[in-house]
Amino acid sequence: MKPQTWLLSAREYLEQRHLVRPLADSQSSLDSWFQSRYGQVLLHRERSMLEHMMPGPGAHRLMYLGASSNRLLVDDFNHLQSFSIGASATLPGSASAIADFDALPLPSETIDTVLLHHALEFSVYPHEVLNEVARVLTPCGHVVIVVINPLSLFGLSKWVARYFSSRAIWSYHSLRYGRLLDWLRLLNLQPVQAVSGCFGWPLQHPTTLDRRSFLESIGQKSKLPWGSFYIVVARKYTTRLTPVKPGLWRSISIPVLPATKKNGVIKKAFDGDQ
Repeated sequence: MKPQTWLLSAREYLEQRHLVRPLADSQSSLDSWFQSRYGQVLLHRERSMLEHMMPGPGAHRLMYLGASSNRLLVDDFNHLQSFSIGASATLPGSASAIADFDALPLPSETIDTVLLHHALEFSVYPHEVLNEVARVLTPCGHVVIVVINPLSLFGLSKWVARYFSSRAIWSYHSLRYGRLLDWLRLLNLQPVQAVSGCFGWPLQHPTTLDRRSFLESIGQKSKLPWGSFYIVVARKYTTRLTPVKPGLWRSISIPVLPATKKNGVIKKAFDGDQ
């Protein structure tokens, strides 16, 4: 093989490893990973933290958008109406509908709470997904975002694992906390709470998983920012215009100053003398 051909093949290989696949193609692989030992540990910790962070009983309609095709978390919370939207028609799971997350088939301002469970980082266009979520949220509605922390041990391990494994869990956008906050503020979504969880080494060995309780307690007490995931709760704020009666408008008269002509040049009266 010629050196140029080898370099071209290596470049194509690296580009393919860095691409984020459509969520409809990766949900099957993500489903199997969430059934692994570390996937179950991560899911259990996320569920326990979300119990204290989800909006109160005033949120009647809950929509779940997740990287997995199963309703992993939506059944744990009490809402009058809850449903999930899946991304893959071949793996519908228990989803109520199948649609692209960046083009939701819903009217504007109809959902009280949206739970994004790893849906942003595994979507091809995460900013468009967040923009669509902001559209369907009601005024003062909440969006709860669960994202893999790229600065954690689990997040940093993808830069090595993606070259040796083709599993979808290692192909996602690295969404830093500060970057996500900028996106939220641009969409009039004000962050109200943020936490990080699941500390320690992201290994599947049972002995390592048993020692996580000690590391978890240290991380939570110290509020360390490098947990395997972080959760952000944001509230939608809208500014509504108050109409003013026509009678309250006042006519303002603006005086017109005369102009003077000096040396063939017209100068206004308020110009200073040269």
